[in-house]
Amino acid sequence: MTAGRAKIRATFWDCGGVLLTNGWDEHARKRVVEHFGLNFDEFEQRHPKANDLWERGKIDIHEYLQETVFYVPRAFSEDEFFSKMRDVSQVLYPATIEFLRKLRAQGTQENSTYMLSNESRELMEYRIPTFGLEGLFDAYLVSAYIGLRKPEAAFFQCALDLSQRRPEECVFIDDREENLEDARKLGIHGIRMTSPEQVIAELRRLGVTADRAA
Repeated sequence: MTAGRAKIRATFWDCGGVLLTNGWDEHARKRVVEHFGLNFDEFEQRHPKANDLWERGKIDIHEYLQETVFYVPRAFSEDEFFSKMRDVSQVLYPATIEFLRKLRAQGTQENSTYMLSNESRELMEYRIPTFGLEGLFDAYLVSAYIGLRKPEAAFFQCALDLSQRRPEECVFIDDREENLEDARKLGIHGIRMTSPEQVIAELRRLGVTADRAA
């Protein structure tokens, strides 16, 4: 660690694009919508407003699907559609998850960890247990839980408040540059994810290592 630089005491981790595939991004939406033979462009016109409310926890999955899919009768059910939405989730970077496990094994006094994710409640309640993400974080800051979405500065301020760390003691890992910009404005270090090896190397340069874990 460079002399004079604050020790990193908290790491903030995006979920989709860093640990798992993105929960409900354009690629996932296209796969599911076309699987059911729907018009993707028509779906996309209805998606943004409903998704913003859904990811902020203002509406539930039923209300989201009523607005985007079931505003007319369909030959399939909401349960069938949501099941397919869940199915497109996969582990993206096993090596990142393994690094997190080793980091956690060092103890939270060494480095606390927090998830920072734009996600709906229903998808996150599926993704966390299904892919073994329980226990990897001191807190799960999910947009549907806190009513804020990245890249809003208030989202990152909430992470600072919960972690009780100074901005210069924190680093945020995300796959989207636009999400990193507002975190950096608050003084949080930012790493854009391109591969597990690249993230681990950049964390090491900041003094964050899991080498001492058992």
